[in-house]
Amino acid sequence: MWNYLKGYFRSGELFKKIYWVFVTLLCSFIALASMPIGLLVFGAPAVLLIKHTAERFAHDQVVPYWGDKFLKSEIYRLLAGEKFRPYVTSKGKKVKDVQVSSSGRWVYIKGKYYPLALVKRFDFRSHDDKCFVYMIDGAFGGEQEWSGNKKITEALKELMGTVSDYPEEICKEAFDAVKADMHLSTSRFATADWNEFRYQWEQKCRAKFNGIEKGNLGKKRIKTLISPDNIKPVFFKKTLTDLEIASICEAIKSGKVNNGDAFADLGRYTKDIYVLNGVKLYEKLGFPDNLKAEDFLFDCIRDIEKPYFDDAIRVLSEFPREHLIASIERYVKKAHDDGDYVFGAGLIALARAIDYEISLEKEAAEGFSAEEAKEFETAAQGEQQQGAVAVKFQA
Repeated sequence: MWNYLKGYFRSGELFKKIYWVFVTLLCSFIALASMPIGLLVFGAPAVLLIKHTAERFAHDQVVPYWGDKFLKSEIYRLLAGEKFRPYVTSKGKKVKDVQVSSSGRWVYIKGKYYPLALVKRFDFRSHDDKCFVYMIDGAFGGEQEWSGNKKITEALKELMGTVSDYPEEICKEAFDAVKADMHLSTSRFATADWNEFRYQWEQKCRAKFNGIEKGNLGKKRIKTLISPDNIKPVFFKKTLTDLEIASICEAIKSGKVNNGDAFADLGRYTKDIYVLNGVKLYEKLGFPDNLKAEDFLFDCIRDIEKPYFDDAIRVLSEFPREHLIASIERYVKKAHDDGDYVFGAGLIALARAIDYEISLEKEAAEGFSAEEAKEFETAAQGEQQQGAVAVKFQA
């Protein structure tokens, strides 16, 4: 609840509500105390003030738009375990007014919390830096109180990156379709995997917008998709549909696309969500064609909070058991040597997915004690339970 209260006070919402209650009561008192003339003069303003004040109490001002969709108890719980740190730009500048949560799920801007995966885009008007927010269900969130701040504008543009601007109708249709596919009622949406939801939403928006919802892509579209000048920029910078990923997979297998392991470079993806393109591609390629991407897939489980973590676990768990166990043990030793407990949490999750218990006793004979091994395992399990830190946004 503390994070929510911090936003409540930082945004000045408490004092704004006190002010409007005071003005409303004062105007109503004057209207009633000086009837009938007072009622004629102050009656209409008093009614408008009552409506405005009631509206202010009816809508959540700390979590714009989504705060009205979720229960207060859900908002408190979702924010409870988060730690917020100033966003650091690619130039190394710390922006104190833009803070990103440890999980990477929330951005905090001057007393307002926004769930990143559920914000379609922050729309900045170039002439005055005013900001208008749009949500992925097609809703318009209006102009934000903090808009016009150039530092915030620059930070958010970098944080959000390029976002495809699909029409409102397509956004709403895609939103409703994904809710149905994931069997999410309104009450369950707050606890859903928002990153997975966002990925599927972007897939459906792209499919609806380009008319590729059903059937195949067509020879002309496939040719354009897999052309050398197009495939890598698209693959690393957009969310691709399952049909497009399947077409690329077939092109790799048939030799029409060379160097299929070029997509196994985590650093080339411009957003975390686009990494799912690569994970799903290597899932479709299957073993042994995806063996060259093994290091990439292990890199994908280095942070349990990333949107591609669960998918990478699923793909790796389909590798031959003996081969995978040998790889897990090799990476466990490296994670221990590096003191990388977050990666250790990912390795433990992978081991559990294949019903394998990591044995650190044999590593004790290779350079560290059984006590050290136990300490590493305990710390890694703690990271797995608490959630990893999105290091990118730390100072």
